[in-house]
Amino acid sequence: MAMCGFVFGFIACLHSKSTPNPELRELELRQAGDAPPAVRAGVLASLRAFQEGYVKRDPGNLDAFMSRLFPRDGDVLILGTEGGTAEWVRGYPAAATLIREDWRDWGNFRFNVDGSIISSSGDVAWVATVGSVNFKGIERPIRFSATLARNGDNWLFRQMQFQWDDQEPEALAVFHPHTYLRLGRQAFLRIESIVSR
Repeated sequence: MAMCGFVFGFIACLHSKSTPNPELRELELRQAGDAPPAVRAGVLASLRAFQEGYVKRDPGNLDAFMSRLFPRDGDVLILGTEGGTAEWVRGYPAAATLIREDWRDWGNFRFNVDGSIISSSGDVAWVATVGSVNFKGIERPIRFSATLARNGDNWLFRQMQFQWDDQEPEALAVFHPHTYLRLGRQAFLRIESIVSR
């Protein structure tokens, strides 16, 4: 019985994280950054291509996606949402593998491309924005940041980081009815998605 209580509590903790206020998240993006218009346009083109790849999720297009957005011979680093070294991915082949797995197994990732903060210095630009990952009806906020380098007319990703943007529940949340309503809703959506398969 104690083990059941622990398991329920652990799962409830994972699903009772609070989402930041959407208006406050968007306020962070009010300043566009200091990139000149031409740099901003080039970086936005790469961000749109990246977002499009995550929308389409076409494994047959992975090679073209990677060669358009990542340097084959340069150092590439992707930091995923999970802790430890499991999602500390370095190099072009490992980045391609992570993206293929994201397209196959991860939720629907969307981020605010046009509202991205883009700054630059010479041939290097850095980006920060917010978005979300939708897991079968349950949306979780995320932060996305990246560093890109100019390669001719293209901007290529050299480093990127995905970071969950929700907050741990407060200890007193166990006494609030909305906590149980949120958990009940999430359980219902999860069961509904399993049944509808």
